[in-house]
Amino acid sequence: MQKESLYEIVRFGIVGVLATAIHYVVYCLLLGIVGHNLAFTIGYVVSFFCNYVLSSRFTFNVPMSVNKLMGFGMSHLTNYLIQMCLLNVFLWLGVKEIIAPLPVYAVAVPINYLLVRFVLKRQSKANDSYVMFLIIVGLAMLGLNMLDAPTLSDDIIYRFVWSADDSAPVQTIDSLGDLMRSQVTHYNTVNGRFVVHTLAQFFLAFLPPLLLQLVNSLLFVVMIHFTVLWVKGGKKMHIAEGYGFSQQSGSALTIAVVSCFLLFIVFQGFRTTMVWSLGSFNYLWVTVMVLALLLWMRHRQWSAGEGRVEAIDWLLSPLAFFAGCSHEALSLPVSVAMVVFYLVGRTAKRSSVTVKSALVPYMLWFVAGMAVCLLSPGIISRSGDAVSLQARLLSGVINYVSNIQVLWLLLISLIVLWRRDKEVVKSHLRENSLSYVALLVSAAIVFVCGTNLERVGFYTDLIAMLLLLRLLYTRDMAGVTVNSRWQRWIVVCCCLMMALFYIPAYLVRAENMKVWQSVDRQMKEPGRELVSVELPRAESYFSSHYVNPSVSFGFYSSYMAFDCNDINMRCLARLYDKERVYLLPADVVCRIESDSTAYSSYELDDSGTLYVWKMEGNKTKDGGGEVKGVTFVLRDEDPSTLLPHQRLVAYSGNEYDLDDFNFEVVKVCGHDYLVFTRPTTNIYRRIKDVRLKK
Repeated sequence: MQKESLYEIVRFGIVGVLATAIHYVVYCLLLGIVGHNLAFTIGYVVSFFCNYVLSSRFTFNVPMSVNKLMGFGMSHLTNYLIQMCLLNVFLWLGVKEIIAPLPVYAVAVPINYLLVRFVLKRQSKANDSYVMFLIIVGLAMLGLNMLDAPTLSDDIIYRFVWSADDSAPVQTIDSLGDLMRSQVTHYNTVNGRFVVHTLAQFFLAFLPPLLLQLVNSLLFVVMIHFTVLWVKGGKKMHIAEGYGFSQQSGSALTIAVVSCFLLFIVFQGFRTTMVWSLGSFNYLWVTVMVLALLLWMRHRQWSAGEGRVEAIDWLLSPLAFFAGCSHEALSLPVSVAMVVFYLVGRTAKRSSVTVKSALVPYMLWFVAGMAVCLLSPGIISRSGDAVSLQARLLSGVINYVSNIQVLWLLLISLIVLWRRDKEVVKSHLRENSLSYVALLVSAAIVFVCGTNLERVGFYTDLIAMLLLLRLLYTRDMAGVTVNSRWQRWIVVCCCLMMALFYIPAYLVRAENMKVWQSVDRQMKEPGRELVSVELPRAESYFSSHYVNPSVSFGFYSSYMAFDCNDINMRCLARLYDKERVYLLPADVVCRIESDSTAYSSYELDDSGTLYVWKMEGNKTKDGGGEVKGVTFVLRDEDPSTLLPHQRLVAYSGNEYDLDDFNFEVVKVCGHDYLVFTRPTTNIYRRIKDVRLKK
């Protein structure tokens, strides 16, 4: 299944490109003569017959027959209806007629591959169940992605030309030249992930959100499928003779279900990597690219004959460069594993373990891409402003406690199996030694990265997931083989839990979409500058695990929605053709509008994230004038009374100055109000008074 699928995907791609080109050329030629629907239909019929002959003879290598032609026609009828619907949707969304088929092909061609393969090469019922599960997962993810509301942070600002100076006028991306100029600035000032960020800005600036939602849902399914290929795929790159990939007892369906379960429920960064517009480019898209490369390299290791570099290697290996410079958090660990693989293979005494020359171009291109990404001026300059080593180590501890789950499951499984049969574990470690090298490098990055965002552990847990699945589904597991009966129970239990989690996840995402729709309606009102935002009173597990709030307030927010000069807010205003705009929680706006004496002293909003303080006529504290600083005066605190984890982050000073980013004076209903964020808990619990600098 693994090697044949790779061959089929390549051959299907060649046939698909040819058939699609025929379809598109006929469409363009007829577009000026007949309507777009008829032109599209005629082009589809012409390409259909070419597609059938080539798909039968070349792609799937099966004999042609009347029955298969009928089945092929039915599958393409389904695909035709999908394409016609998508074509009219994109035209309705404003895409020009001449380019409307292009996004249609991007969505429909992969669906067509599954339909055609099912018809021309139908296999067992188990395989049917596997395909059906992938289809259900794709539709479920599409349901979540359809409720993906844009965040005021990256999803808005990435529609504009990136500027090194946040105070410069904002400019929308209107051409490919703007896109390229934006990426040059981004590479020099932020990081080197220009591949995924070029894709992100292209999709966000030029294409309707529906297309991204469809593609992300499809790529999630592809990632699950590639995971199955990686875990079950027979021959692999290995560096020790006799420790090749062993036969598997776990079915493709079971592996797919468990991997989907881990991603959907266990992974801490699911919402910021799988169901967030920009996050999906940095994690979902990167994972698919790197897994595709590794699967292809494994295939070339075992199919390259004498191992010489062939024409196909010269043709495809440069693509590894783009996978390498996609995201340094994954490409660096994989590059280290590649270097180890090469060095061990070259120094091995037995020729059977040497690295085949066909792989070398892929390795060189991938490592070169990683270097270009990692050594970008943006990353180098930002690393110069890095936090202290102590702060990095503290963040690392937090990451391993709160952001890493699958790695701990892997370690526990290894310990349990070690106690049953040490030789099995030793064999597993030797067999997957390169993957463990990548895992160690990735784990080290998480420990010293200096940030504790939940998504920082995604790649570490991803590599751990691949290893965990291999460990659990190896046949010779010292008497703990996962037999078919247990597999059925695993599938049923995982699917049931995912269904139970999916319903509330869908509901909280729908609620978040309503919040954005309310903001969108207010933003469209002419002359409106103050936008009221309804916020949930309490955060639940499901809202924190599956929802990226469109608007958030608080100390850790990457933008200040109450500051009209914030770069994100200026981009939002430009997007809606406004001079300026600022957002406040609905309860604050309602109270200010109904009571002119409200917030005479600093008070928290209902969500407990923002302080609001009316400045006009306030002479009791600091008098009038511009607010230049906010200082929290703190009560004394005895560290011995604190819990151990509280001592680690305890603040030793008696005053705490709030960063300029976290406060602003806004004018509401003709009055000036100072709005500033509530500090972290170690500061908040000690607040005695607030002093202003003017």
